[in-house]
Amino acid sequence: MAEFAVAVEGIETFRDVQELGAKTKFAAVQALNKVARDQRAEAARRIGEQINLPKRTLGPAAGNLTVSKKAQRTSLEARITARGRPTSLARFSKGTPGRAGVQVEVKPGQARFLRRAFLIRLPQGTALTETRFNLGLAIRLRPGERLDNKTQQVQLSKGLYLLYGPSIQQIFLNNQGKGVADDLTDPTADALEAEIIRLLGLRT
Repeated sequence: MAEFAVAVEGIETFRDVQELGAKTKFAAVQALNKVARDQRAEAARRIGEQINLPKRTLGPAAGNLTVSKKAQRTSLEARITARGRPTSLARFSKGTPGRAGVQVEVKPGQARFLRRAFLIRLPQGTALTETRFNLGLAIRLRPGERLDNKTQQVQLSKGLYLLYGPSIQQIFLNNQGKGVADDLTDPTADALEAEIIRLLGLRT
């Protein structure tokens, strides 16, 4: 799982939080939770521009990109969490199970035809399937043949592999600390400042 924190800077200890005025503390909690919700939605929109997933997959109810921690008066921090499980390439495919040759569109508007790949039905509820989605996209490799390193795979049997695309986590925040979450750092700070000022009725 990849996490992105939304926090009030300069509040480093429990004592610091306790010493804030009640009105300021309440405004900070409200601002943090609103900005976290808004930025989760913005992150979902940006991820949807990069990976061809249904909007419901990136909605808050799906559990793939959520506000996993809400701010409280004792903890002025909210967190957005992205799911780390790779996404089956079958989710991006158009074709009929059992027939060779599948068109896959991982990035919106950039379809690719995988000549030797084919869709197969998988047992519902196994570790290789996704909830309510029991198709996999597979390929049979020749002895010694390898796949592109960018393609993730799980071996089903000798020479037969299931193919996977990027996880939502990889688009949100990868191992190098880059991605949608990194792009949202400055806009999030600006939005948080503006919301606290609005709630407190302050002028700059």
